[in-house]
Amino acid sequence: MKISSSSVGKFTALALVSSLTACGSTSSSDSDGGLVQTKEAMQLSGAPITPSDKWKLIWSDEFEGDEIDSRKWGFEENCWGGGNNEQQCYTDRKVNAFVEDGKLNIVAKKGNFTGPDNPDGKKGLNKTLPYTSARLRTLNKKDWKYGRFEIKAKLPHGQGTWPAIWMLPSDWVYGGWAASGEIDIMEAVNLKTKSDEIESIGQPESRIHGTLHFGKKWPDNAHTGQGVKLPDGLNPADDYHTYAIEWEEGEIRWYIDNYHYATQRHEGWYSQYEKDGVLVNAESEAPFNQKFHLLLNLAVGGNWAAKANEGGIDESIFPQTLSVDSVKVYRCSVDRWKGKGCAAKSDDAVMVAGVTPPAILAVDDAYADGPLLDIYTDSLNSSLAFESYNPVDTVKYSEVDEASRGKVIEVSKSSGAGNIYFRAPLTDLTHWLESGQLIFDLKIEEQAANAKLLVKIDSGWPHTSDVKVDLPASGEWKEVRLNIKDILAGGNSHAAGKKADIAAISNLLVFEPSDKMTFKLDNIRFEKAQ
Repeated sequence: MKISSSSVGKFTALALVSSLTACGSTSSSDSDGGLVQTKEAMQLSGAPITPSDKWKLIWSDEFEGDEIDSRKWGFEENCWGGGNNEQQCYTDRKVNAFVEDGKLNIVAKKGNFTGPDNPDGKKGLNKTLPYTSARLRTLNKKDWKYGRFEIKAKLPHGQGTWPAIWMLPSDWVYGGWAASGEIDIMEAVNLKTKSDEIESIGQPESRIHGTLHFGKKWPDNAHTGQGVKLPDGLNPADDYHTYAIEWEEGEIRWYIDNYHYATQRHEGWYSQYEKDGVLVNAESEAPFNQKFHLLLNLAVGGNWAAKANEGGIDESIFPQTLSVDSVKVYRCSVDRWKGKGCAAKSDDAVMVAGVTPPAILAVDDAYADGPLLDIYTDSLNSSLAFESYNPVDTVKYSEVDEASRGKVIEVSKSSGAGNIYFRAPLTDLTHWLESGQLIFDLKIEEQAANAKLLVKIDSGWPHTSDVKVDLPASGEWKEVRLNIKDILAGGNSHAAGKKADIAAISNLLVFEPSDKMTFKLDNIRFEKAQ
């Protein structure tokens, strides 16, 4: 997960599927302090497929000679940290990127370096970071729409390493990241460290990941993807493997050593962007219907690598190298304009669950004028939309019938991070501070022994305020009353010193259990004392 030079930061976002099982988070819901959690990776088995012979090679670099080809590659140069709190400065120095023995070597090294604290490398405010590395890209040199992209590489290992082979849009037709999309051909973090995968705790980390980022501009972006492990216990840090995607109109497929392991289709991605000042849905294939360019980089630490596996950065492992043997781009000779007719597919590949575009809300915040704001009674206020943070598919949602109550909201969470929330148009709640209360009925069906329930008001992570709810006895309905000013004063319990901006609320309410819990909600409202 990386940030482009045209973006301003990167947390993941999700939109609501029918049972709130999308993959990602809103800015409100990075509530485990940014901890990244991943679903179980696919274990490869069986036989690889044979790529179609109808792919025509149109661009390649096999890194012959002793210099990086400046006609094909440019360098990103900055100490911005990728928008992910990464700890490297990207440089164009030969100690960080060079060609030798037919290989491109991208080397992350320990040592302070000072450079521009902005993604474009412009002169101005500088920052010093403790590592250096390199990010190469074909921006302004070559880009493509559709094709087969094939990169043979050997990955680095150790706590804090984050190699990536990926693609970004060249023209940002649908606006800032991630509304115009991002294609991650391959990412990996902390290879060979103790795995934090639920089913493989403590075993050597060996997963690689293929991912799409899309939706709206940050922080309302979304992502979906799939992790995979090589057969026979092989580790991507021990040898060269070929990472590839086949990209055609409306479909992207992921491969490793010609094992087809994942497919995503346009029904499961989307782009929402502003047109003439109004938020609109782009065409169905957007944003992956424009030209993209390639990037190769090795990051150090950051919001994923430093918060996964063993945690932090092991400075003793550096230098570490992402070694690239070749980069090849093919065009489908059957249909060069749509890229169709050259697919090679496996029945074993995962069809990645998609994300439904979130409802486009009216921008008027008059719905919250008061003195009564009915949020949910039998149905959700039409000015709001259900959404969820659900990175490991542990949160489920439904509206159910409850005797003598009509419709109520039922939420269940099995483990890990996750919540539900009510997305709002940007709303000024200042007038609720003096005497406003949040009131709702709560019923606990079951819960883990030490589970807690947080209620939050959010204006974009980390600017969120939360308070712990006193839980009723299981099986009993209880009315909960919380002063709005008390929720705000509580600040962010996961990020000291931060709190919601009451004049710019984007997620009206968040309900977040800390552990396994099933609960019901009814009669959710704001009221002002009369």
